[in-house]
Amino acid sequence: MKKYRLFGIVTIIFLCVGLTYKYFQTDTFYMIKLGDFIYHHGIDFLDHYCWITRLPYTYPHWLYDLFLYLIYSRFSYYGIYVSTIITYIVLCLTIYYVSLRLIRNEFFSIILSILCVFRLSMFAVARAQLISLICFVLEFYFIDRMINTGKKRYSVYLFLLCILIANVHATVWPFFFIIFLPFFGEHIIYKISKKYFKIKKDFKLKLEMVPHIKLLLVTFEISLFLGFFSPSKICYTYIFRIMAGDSQKYLLEHLPLVAIEHPFFLVSILIFIIVLIFTNTKIYLRELFMIGGLSFMSLVSIRHLSFFYTIGVIEIGIICIRSLNELHDSTFDILGKMILENKILYCILFLGIAIFSYSQFLNHSKEDFVMKKDYPVDAVHYIKNNLDYQNIKLYNGYDYGSYLLFNDIPVFIDARCDLYLKEFNGMGYSIFDKMENISRNYEKDFKKYSVTHVLVSKKETIFLVLSKDSHYKVLYNDKYFTLFEKIV
Repeated sequence: MKKYRLFGIVTIIFLCVGLTYKYFQTDTFYMIKLGDFIYHHGIDFLDHYCWITRLPYTYPHWLYDLFLYLIYSRFSYYGIYVSTIITYIVLCLTIYYVSLRLIRNEFFSIILSILCVFRLSMFAVARAQLISLICFVLEFYFIDRMINTGKKRYSVYLFLLCILIANVHATVWPFFFIIFLPFFGEHIIYKISKKYFKIKKDFKLKLEMVPHIKLLLVTFEISLFLGFFSPSKICYTYIFRIMAGDSQKYLLEHLPLVAIEHPFFLVSILIFIIVLIFTNTKIYLRELFMIGGLSFMSLVSIRHLSFFYTIGVIEIGIICIRSLNELHDSTFDILGKMILENKILYCILFLGIAIFSYSQFLNHSKEDFVMKKDYPVDAVHYIKNNLDYQNIKLYNGYDYGSYLLFNDIPVFIDARCDLYLKEFNGMGYSIFDKMENISRNYEKDFKKYSVTHVLVSKKETIFLVLSKDSHYKVLYNDKYFTLFEKIV
């Protein structure tokens, strides 16, 4: 057993180190800058980086912003890279630990956790999501322990997780309560079925009175008020306001999931359906609710896919191993013993994983922290060395605005999507709407905002338009970006 777990832990650590990307996403830059402001000035619920007007800002992940700035101020880019690797390792080891405790099969837990490592690598970036995912996996485990043991200490753990999420990643705080719902749903339907109709013994779905449901309900009710233990106090409305707005039109992570592009998601659902329909394994109604709910959330918005790849995959794993046990199938146990108790196979497998992880690490180590094809690195140097950049009115695109902000250049827009949606900014319209039609209406909009300079990627349509406009001259040009100045 120790050999199994040592292999699982070391494998997960190696893979996490190898699969973590070195380059930064656009959100990382504005988070560092906001953490800088919070550290020196506190939270004032105002934006200080968009030059259009003074906009209200909610600071939805202020604690993570502060954490990121403290890492950056002491260890620069490398510190953020290493901290991301460590957080990713903690997440995947948490999944492994919870799988071990709930699935109760050593080798199957290793396989499941390794699959999660690969699928979650797309989320292994310096964003608050990594922290919140750790919290949600632990929440799922603590709820399971609570209903099985009735120990009140799990309520305390859940309260602490609730407060942590409210401060680290307020945008996903409502999901904390969604994880409770399958348990309440099963209990309510059990009560109804017991009163009004009798369930046959061979019924596929298993209904039971959820143990210690009162303790679970009290924990849920108290947690509803813990969102106030956050200086921003936006937990109760944020997700509904942003989902009600136009963010789905503009942001990739808010778009519906194209399932065919995510085969692991489809295979997981298919395995669950096969077990549900073609085996005699009974499935708890709460499990059906949990997997169905997470699948639906993922289909509605791709950003929720990470929840499915953590809690949903663990839940499917529990069902699969229950099905194998009922079939008296010890395939995984035999395979595990054959590999991990055979010294030659064990060494070959371990060496293969080490080589793969090291090769991936070497590939990523060649990457720049800031990719010049994505961010105007050289253009920023030009602006700061040749222009009165604090006083110009610079139009820029959404994807690289955070890098400008990070370099103290006031922006037209950046990756803080909530700041520019009409549901948050109090302007009555979304800045995104202006950007969508900017190539057709740029003369009108630039005049409205008194734009003096324009920094655009050569992939943007507005670049081609301005290149043909004699009222704009090129101040700086490189392979990826061009800076225009409006001729008065």
